[in-house]
Amino acid sequence: MGTGFHFEEGMELFTVNGRDIPIILGLMAAAVALEIFLALKEDGRLGLILPGLRLLWTAARLAARVVQVAQTTQRLGSSWLSNPGQALAAAFAVENIPTLLLLAVYGLCRGCRRRRTRRQLDRTRIGDL
Repeated sequence: MGTGFHFEEGMELFTVNGRDIPIILGLMAAAVALEIFLALKEDGRLGLILPGLRLLWTAARLAARVVQVAQTTQRLGSSWLSNPGQALAAAFAVENIPTLLLLAVYGLCRGCRRRRTRRQLDRTRIGDL
């Protein structure tokens, strides 16, 4: 896959390859479906596994990119990338959009589960009267 951030000299910072889009969308749909399944389980903490893994993955990639940018900047001089910190922060923020999406799905699922439980409890209380 050629889609993603590139911190090499002479390349655009971010590129999207058209043939990678269906793959990315399919993987995100599968991740959202798995997130819904895990978030609706009795133990709600299971739904935090995917966002946590995604956050760890992007943090590891950020660390690798920091090393790569530092080595390239040292080799080519400071004029290679005008503001490497800003580029790295942008890459980290954009790569965490799926993490935020998974957390939003988790919050919606847990909220719906709480409302459903509260509604059943209210019906039981009314039935007991």
